[in-house]
Amino acid sequence: MNEVRSHIEKFFILLKNYPDSVDSTFIYVRFLRSFLRGNTQKDVLPAIEIMTLLKEHKPVVFQTMKKLSEKDNMLAFLTGLSMNIQEAENKLQAIFENKNEK
Repeated sequence: MNEVRSHIEKFFILLKNYPDSVDSTFIYVRFLRSFLRGNTQKDVLPAIEIMTLLKEHKPVVFQTMKKLSEKDNMLAFLTGLSMNIQEAENKLQAIFENKNEK
């Protein structure tokens, strides 16, 4: 769970520090690849939650990813994910704050 929490922290930092622009898209794509690859444990990755927040808070980045997804199966899959924004924010915050730790 520590690895997942670390990735969520990085994601929150990206949301705060990188603008919603086409130029920022590759920063987020690199993060997503690292996020998906880095799960060496059997933790459930909150990919739906991350993509929901990205779509809500960085719509230009999200739309650029959608365009790139025509040639990238990973992005095609990820940009198809979504859920209720409030539930997504609550779940990521809970993981980040260690509330879901068993």
